[in-house]
Amino acid sequence: MRVSLPFFRKQSTDSREQPRTAFGIRRLVTNPKGFTLLELLVVTAIVAILLLVVLARLNLFGRQVDLDTTAQQIISTLQAARTQTVASEDESGYGSVYGVHFEINKYVLFKGSVYDSLDPDNKEYNLSSVEIYEINLAGGVSDVVFTRIRGSTDDTGNIRIRLTVDTSRTRTIVINSLGQASIEEAVSPVGTRATDTRHLHFTSCPSLIGYTNLVLDFSSPPDPNVTRTILLGLSPGQTVFSWEGDTDVYGSKQTIKFHTHYLDDSGSILSIHRDRMKNNKAVTISIDSTIVVSYTVDGDATRGPFCDVMEAQQ
Repeated sequence: MRVSLPFFRKQSTDSREQPRTAFGIRRLVTNPKGFTLLELLVVTAIVAILLLVVLARLNLFGRQVDLDTTAQQIISTLQAARTQTVASEDESGYGSVYGVHFEINKYVLFKGSVYDSLDPDNKEYNLSSVEIYEINLAGGVSDVVFTRIRGSTDDTGNIRIRLTVDTSRTRTIVINSLGQASIEEAVSPVGTRATDTRHLHFTSCPSLIGYTNLVLDFSSPPDPNVTRTILLGLSPGQTVFSWEGDTDVYGSKQTIKFHTHYLDDSGSILSIHRDRMKNNKAVTISIDSTIVVSYTVDGDATRGPFCDVMEAQQ
């Protein structure tokens, strides 16, 4: 009895049984019911590559979840410190204050107006796949401390975190003067353009102290540009600047609000409000001769070189 094996079937050496190609080269005839070893290897390689791609995407998704979870946990810790401050009452009847201390690989909930790393009551939260890469708080501090009664804070600004394996994936946690913390979403990976531009934040900016003018340059073709110059008038040690006003551009009122979220001698965080429902002219906003942002008629914004990051406030 003869058994035919599809993978290892012996081919005839008789040239009369071997079909030829158009160039007279003999073509190997295989059993149509089986697969060659080469075909199996190719299929196995393709499956392995697809599996690696899927696993990589799942791993990245898991890391993204870690980033979002860490941001929410930091916000929860800030809220806990604020709540404990408002609710606390010690033997003197005045109560205690609480705060949160930040470092590159951890954050700490502590009691008191000054962080003490040796305090046994500290609650420390270590980071692994996420790191804190920027701490932009008023006065250049690393702590957010809340005040009694209202739960407000003077340590306003933001905390920026990112994945250690993919530093382009970030989250920004903003702390306002009321003591409220929230996540601020980035407009785009490169942070240079935005379409939702009603309220923009600009971080990694130089200090406004030392600059002279805030310049609004409105464009209304074919008419000449309308330029408005606002004197900054900042002195060393000043921590706040705010301006809001209307500018008449050929009978059309344009409303702009410009203010700082953080300001000291080392840097600043800027905020610009331009509601497209109230503005119908293109405008470029500069500090002296350096552009902060340029808006089109439709409200699309392009970041200038004055600040490194532009983000939309949700």
